[in-house]
Amino acid sequence: MRRIALALLLALGLAGGMAGADPAERNDGNTHGRCTSYFNGSENGQDHKREAGPFTAFAQYVGENDGRDNDGDDATDEEGEVASEIDIWDWCMDPTNNPKGIGGQPDDPNTEENDGNGNNGNGNG
Repeated sequence: MRRIALALLLALGLAGGMAGADPAERNDGNTHGRCTSYFNGSENGQDHKREAGPFTAFAQYVGENDGRDNDGDDATDEEGEVASEIDIWDWCMDPTNNPKGIGGQPDDPNTEENDGNGNNGNGNG
């Protein structure tokens, strides 16, 4: 099922030219979906999908719009600034940016313990 979802996501991304577009312009109210997808799935799956164009563009969009100095140069929200996983989590959990919050069983990067996202094969986390 996850393979089908990943294949569909990649196909939609390629078909829509998502990798080069500004997330704000192509968002169409889908911040909830973008945040949910970013923080759900196995650790291996998350690592791989976050290297894909739509997710790197999303990390850059957040870094350029989160009011933080993500690259440590004493400037905030500058062009090309990329948010960390924790900064993206905080941005996605802010109701101003994402009123629905992060759906599914997200893996909170602020905690070391298993967040119950079913990664152990038993569905209990």
